[in-house]
Amino acid sequence: MEIITIKGEPRGTSGTRAARKMRKVGRLPAVVYGHGEPPESISLAEHEVEVALAHGARMLQVDMKGGVKPYLIKEVQYDHLSAVPIHMDLARVDLNERVRVKVGIELRGTPKGIHEGGVLDQQMLNLEVECLVTEIPDTLHPAVTHLALHDSLFVKDLHLPPGVVALANPEDRVATVRKMAEEVVAAPAAPVEGEEAAAEPERIGRVKKEEPVEGEEENGKEKEKK
Repeated sequence: MEIITIKGEPRGTSGTRAARKMRKVGRLPAVVYGHGEPPESISLAEHEVEVALAHGARMLQVDMKGGVKPYLIKEVQYDHLSAVPIHMDLARVDLNERVRVKVGIELRGTPKGIHEGGVLDQQMLNLEVECLVTEIPDTLHPAVTHLALHDSLFVKDLHLPPGVVALANPEDRVATVRKMAEEVVAAPAAPVEGEEAAAEPERIGRVKKEEPVEGEEENGKEKEKK
């Protein structure tokens, strides 16, 4: 694995305002920690970091004060558009030590179960592995063309590089070809006798007095005379 070397500079100021000023001049703020040493605030050339990340770098070598040291990229924070890095966390490492990292999973091919009315459901997007820091694999690309309807790809089915160990349960599912759910439209229920009148909206507030039915007005007057 080729490790890109980037020049770094120590930074004495911290905080949001200082970070913004730094980014305006093309510097990316970063923090280095690990190996029992106190955290160290540095800055890196933003463009060089972007190039390294675009090539899928998992490690960087930082040239600072004439000394070059390897660091593991632990976390990269991006702007609100998820396009530009605005901060980076680096971990001190020994090139001979084993580390735990998460590796992305990108499925390859079209399962034969798709032609049987199925749909591919990827249940695991990342796999945590343990390996030498110099042997961190790139994104895993397992083939799924052999999966029929109701078949699954498990962690134990993944082909990992030598020396790389999966830390997930071997029986965990990575992807499954499941039956595509059919949309069911319920038929409207027939109204029960008496419900039709009850379904009328309730009238709230002042209600206009109903006009008497023809014949009722005269009957009412006759009752008053009696």
